[in-house]
Amino acid sequence: MRHPVKNCALPFALLVAALLFGGCGNNAEEVVAEQSVRPAKVIRVEAAGVVTAHEFVARVEAAQSIDVSFEVDGVLAELPVLEGQTIERGQLVAALDPTDFRLAVREAELQVELARQDWERKRRLLEQQGIAASLVEDARSMHELQQVRLAQRRESLAKSRITAPFDAYVAHRYVDNFVQVGAKDRVVRLNDLHELQVVAGVPEQLLVTVGTEQVVSIDAIFPFAPELRFPLAFRENRGEADAVAQTYEVSFTMQRPAEYNILPGMTAAVRVILRPEAGAEASARIPASALISGPDRDFFVWLYDPETQAVRKQAVQVGPPAPYGVPITSGLQGGEWIVATGANQLQEGMRVRPMNDAPSDS
Repeated sequence: MRHPVKNCALPFALLVAALLFGGCGNNAEEVVAEQSVRPAKVIRVEAAGVVTAHEFVARVEAAQSIDVSFEVDGVLAELPVLEGQTIERGQLVAALDPTDFRLAVREAELQVELARQDWERKRRLLEQQGIAASLVEDARSMHELQQVRLAQRRESLAKSRITAPFDAYVAHRYVDNFVQVGAKDRVVRLNDLHELQVVAGVPEQLLVTVGTEQVVSIDAIFPFAPELRFPLAFRENRGEADAVAQTYEVSFTMQRPAEYNILPGMTAAVRVILRPEAGAEASARIPASALISGPDRDFFVWLYDPETQAVRKQAVQVGPPAPYGVPITSGLQGGEWIVATGANQLQEGMRVRPMNDAPSDS
């Protein structure tokens, strides 16, 4: 009775093994299929002769920024401005205790009066020939000297007050009220916000190769209103490049919009629209990483089909390399999607998973 049981067990074990191996085979096929989809960066080819856009990270600065200070020593008695406050031209920014300055002016006025009286008395004596003319001249000089000293004391009194030289934004207060401050000590930083300055780091290649006639527009874009464009005008660029990034700081001016409180220190993006260089050969341009060299020293690219996600080989002819890509003289018209990176690892018909934003269909 045992022999029939053994005979039944063997077919059952074979059946289980077949099911297990069958399941493993399906998983293996799925893994192979999944591995055949290669990640790659896909870009759209720019049509020949179209304008190009460049964006650079930028920061906002005040067109004019000054640190105001007193030219005389004293105790700070008035500091009515607050950080973040907008003040008008001529408005009081800070003032020292005027007591000592007013006393000095009064003393100088008395000295002038005494010198005037002495001079007049000696002139009358000279008319009576009771004094030497040189003494009268000395008295006149002393009177003039006291007038100079009086003017100095009045000037010191005037310098004990600081008023805004322009409509300004109070960026920083360096001291507190009622403290002793010395001449040239910084008191307040004022920014002139009538005109803002937008500073961006521009690559040296773009700064050297682009002429003013190629510039279509230059705008600032802010994170709080990405749909708006604020026109910029070129102001100047720094003469030395950044040692690490090899970029030049380029300053643009922007009129401050009344509806937005744009302040120094804010971040922005500078968007530059350029037209092709005059006389340049009309051709599409692609990055050098998208080119594959064939066995006969010919070149081709991988065209990407967004609908099937498959790639196919496309022969191209290239021109001399340029700072912003390799010109394609034939083989591409513009608007095609091509593989920009990872092209060396592809084969005809292979599927590609874009690493960047690309349409899912044509």
